[in-house]
Amino acid sequence: MYIVAYKLLGGLADRVADTFSFMRRVYLASGLPEPYEIYISLALFVTIFVGPFVFIISLLLHIFLLKMDFFLALVASLLLFFVASMTVFTLFLYYPVYKVYSRRVSIEANLPFTIAYMAALASAGLGVERLIERSVTVETNKELKKEFTLLLKDIRLLGLDTATALTRRVDRSPSLTLALLLIGIRETYLTSGDLKNYLLYTAQRLIAEKTNRLRNIVNSLSMLAEVYTTMMVAAPLMFVVMLIIMSALGGQIFGLPPTVLIFILTFVVMPFSAMGIYIAIDGILSKV
Repeated sequence: MYIVAYKLLGGLADRVADTFSFMRRVYLASGLPEPYEIYISLALFVTIFVGPFVFIISLLLHIFLLKMDFFLALVASLLLFFVASMTVFTLFLYYPVYKVYSRRVSIEANLPFTIAYMAALASAGLGVERLIERSVTVETNKELKKEFTLLLKDIRLLGLDTATALTRRVDRSPSLTLALLLIGIRETYLTSGDLKNYLLYTAQRLIAEKTNRLRNIVNSLSMLAEVYTTMMVAAPLMFVVMLIIMSALGGQIFGLPPTVLIFILTFVVMPFSAMGIYIAIDGILSKV
């Protein structure tokens, strides 16, 4: 699919890639295997296919199913055509951004422990290349393993020296913390060569930061637990009792009978409130 898209739209894809050149750095950090121009060609190919498809289906539905005037159906279909095309292309542009975020979270969750392991290896006198090789062998986090593997490929397959390979990975790192680690390793390699003390210091600092972050997460979860108890247990019971009493006595609220309000509270407000709290908890736990 990628090859077909680039053969058909390669020239246009190159011009669009130049227009969206600010996305190139993000795309390189996303870890997607295809070159940036080829990815843009696929985005254009799918967009060009989806737009007319939506236009034709929409026009037929508006004319034959909704019985609309042809001019109004044409205007509505053109509007949907532009909306569908822009949505598809925007999603293609957003996907690398999402991948960078996903990789960053995964890397930073495991990086302190990986650095601690690397510090232990550095204590045995291993050099940078051997250190990275051993880390690739035992690393369980696939994103960190991928970054270290690419670093080794730059050294062994592309023939880059260690300092240049580290600089190259810094420019393509999805995580600022990992980029700073690689910069530190490069500077230590070029100056003192004392990787042991540098890695020990970095591991201790990151573990301390992770401890503080986990403490803040626990505090946030405690607050959400209080909010959940209030919003999803106490408040609905109180409102239901009040509305039942009002229903027995008669009366309306904003022109609505209490029974309708009970229905809205039970089947609309409470499910969406629970969903909001779930999303908040998931967002907090994703940072662990």
